Amino acid sequence: MQNDFTLPPTKSGKSQIVFPPPWHYGVTYISAHVKFDKDSANQLLPSFLTTDGEGWIYIAEFISTSDYNWDFMYQDPELVQYMEGAIGFKVNFEGKNYLYFPFMWVDKDWALVRGWLDGYPKKIAKIAMTRLHPLLPKYNRPEPGLKLGGYVTRGGGIMFRLQVELKEKVNSVPLKDFGPFLNLRRFPSRGDSEEDLYEVASRVRDVSNYGEIWKGEAYVELGGYVNDEVNVLKLEEVYAGYFYTLYFRVTTTKLLKRITLQDLVNK
Repeated sequence: MQNDFTLPPTKSGKSQIVFPPPWHYGVTYISAHVKFDKDSANQLLPSFLTTDGEGWIYIAEFISTSDYNWDFMYQDPELVQYMEGAIGFKVNFEGKNYLYFPFMWVDKDWALVRGWLDGYPKKIAKIAMTRLHPLLPKYNRPEPGLKLGGYVTRGGGIMFRLQVELKEKVNSVPLKDFGPFLNLRRFPSRGDSEEDLYEVASRVRDVSNYGEIWKGEAYVELGGYVNDEVNVLKLEEVYAGYFYTLYFRVTTTKLLKRITLQDLVNK
């Protein structure tokens, strides 16, 4: 029996870059609920998606492993830890709302490959965020007035900066109103016998548990660069900032629809 889920394939499967699900995630987020100019946001979507401009921006620290490589937690922590930054929209697809990320960056190759398997458009970047320590003065726990921040840089450009000043503890984040995740897996044709298509998919979290959630004021600075069209976006309003922790588990990704290039031409 072959034990490989991803390349490179070996008989043991120990060399593969991403191990099979279930995947476990422990995450600390700094995030902002925002409103983009609708026309600028729609420039960053394929023709079969639309948005009213409501958006979500975050920087996060991930600890993540498969059921098949829990030993990496002590054998090589580098293979279970990564940073991530993303810009997302609430989009409409065939009459339903979803959360879609036109931009997402990580700092590890295996996190990038795993994202592409599920349809997240990850690129490699440098990502940093405020971290707390229980013995530090001031920065030992979330509390009113605490300021947190982070940034994403790629190549010679700043993708965005994010800062949040905490005000109060709350029970939820507004993401529940965005709908399920919507991801795009792209398979371009490279020969006469191949079909050029998108797979529209939805990544399913079969377990999701929030820790403390703090809300406050947020400051967002958008950037961009030659290969990242963040500069297209126009920010209209920053509603609020959030700092929270989350555990979730992912086992499956649900295929919603296959869309061929010919389908789009015929519309």
